[in-house]
Amino acid sequence: MSTPRTVSDKEYVHERLGDEFRAALSDYDTLRRVEVLIDEFLTADMLRDRQVLEVGCGLGFFSERLHARGARVLACDIGPGLVEKTRLRVGCESRVADALRLEDEFGPDSFDVVLSSECIEHTPDPRAAIRQMARVLKPGGLLALSTPNVVWWPVVKAATVLGLRPFCGHENFSTFGGIRRTLAECGVRVERERGLHAFPFQLGMHGLSRWLDRHAQAARGLMINCCILARKDGPAAIRSIPAAAAA
Repeated sequence: MSTPRTVSDKEYVHERLGDEFRAALSDYDTLRRVEVLIDEFLTADMLRDRQVLEVGCGLGFFSERLHARGARVLACDIGPGLVEKTRLRVGCESRVADALRLEDEFGPDSFDVVLSSECIEHTPDPRAAIRQMARVLKPGGLLALSTPNVVWWPVVKAATVLGLRPFCGHENFSTFGGIRRTLAECGVRVERERGLHAFPFQLGMHGLSRWLDRHAQAARGLMINCCILARKDGPAAIRSIPAAAAA
């Protein structure tokens, strides 16, 4: 068992926002991340009757889609109010848990799939959060992860300083390469990468944004969100992605 840690107020920023959190969300951005991490990355065989952990469930949008696709979802978040909102929204098992102490909470090798969208950057140590997700993932299991690209951190920081967004907690952004290296250290191998949003979604032009998401993946290292699907070393209990789908 790891030593207890002191959770800072910064980590409860979404909990403290309350109803303002929902108002600040972009429905388009949320939908795109749901579409990629769940609908594009995870086939029916990867989800139906599988034990799936969502880390950083927020308001429950991802758990809702996972549940609708037949997964046995356990949603967790550090904020008790967010956990309750997800429980009421989805009806799935929901639990207060620290993303940096997942192994203590759930035990090693516990889940077929772990999914986390826009969570690790709000912890003081995103690499440690990734390592925790890897530890609770069964051998052969899948990790679907998204987080903002560090390339866009100055823009996001400026928007926060100007009062254009209400989020003021940890915002430790990552890169594809950094995530890939951390996963490799944990024996988790990347199977797919997808960049989202070549320009800020707040500008509209969502048709063009979707077109670029599809046709400009060579430049994904410059896009706003890094989306990754990876598999933990071990027997592939979950069927591999067809070659055509992985292209």
